[in-house]
Amino acid sequence: MKIFLKIVCAAYGLFFVFGAMSVDAAPKLSKAEVDGRAFVSELLRMVPREELDGSATIQRRGPKGRLPELRANLQIYHLQDVNGTWANVFTAVGGEAAEGEVRAFAVYRQKGKRSKYSTEVDKMRVADAFMKSFTGDASMQPFAGSDFWIADFGFEFLAWDDQRKVKEEMQRSQWCVVLESRNLKPAKNGYSRIKAWFDKDTNGLVQAYAYDAEGKWLKIFKPTSFKKIEGQYHLKEMEIRNVQTRTVTKIIYNLKARKK
Repeated sequence: MKIFLKIVCAAYGLFFVFGAMSVDAAPKLSKAEVDGRAFVSELLRMVPREELDGSATIQRRGPKGRLPELRANLQIYHLQDVNGTWANVFTAVGGEAAEGEVRAFAVYRQKGKRSKYSTEVDKMRVADAFMKSFTGDASMQPFAGSDFWIADFGFEFLAWDDQRKVKEEMQRSQWCVVLESRNLKPAKNGYSRIKAWFDKDTNGLVQAYAYDAEGKWLKIFKPTSFKKIEGQYHLKEMEIRNVQTRTVTKIIYNLKARKK
């Protein structure tokens, strides 16, 4: 499976100061950490190649059967008045909103930088909402009551400090790089660890496991279908299985090139 959803981050160094006059270098990183940071830096340099418009259907199933479908509009476009920034904007359509439920948000992506988020895009221009954007564990919020969190759309785990390339192996018929990302200070309702398999040729996500703040297995992410638009493969379907609640959410995209 070749996935367009390729995202990315920059490596950095840490220094510790001991005493007023002495400065020691950070502890030597393992090969897995060095390779992990380099791979994440490569991922974060990826940004969309074209603007898209469309919709998404969110299908849900619980232990007792199917739940009501959700629908959303989706736009991916370059913000002309915010230099180098791409916005992925999701807006839930129809249905009744629960109190405090996120039904509209944007993921902002810039080459080489972590994702930023805003839940203000239903109240103001997307470019203005960027100025009020946030990062980190505040993105661990469900979208429209589904198993998809805002953080999932922005691959928030690529911003964590602890990144390790642990091995390469076959997964779902693809030769993959296996990346383990650890959140050193997870929020109570967030992820503490992500184990992700990325296709070595395209850097597209093949599968990922997410673990909750207590280190217990929480979710399985699986892209299941793709569509070619303007010569480029794009994600068409993604499934999340919540192993704790025994719920399954599948998002099905219907995307097309944005009219100029």
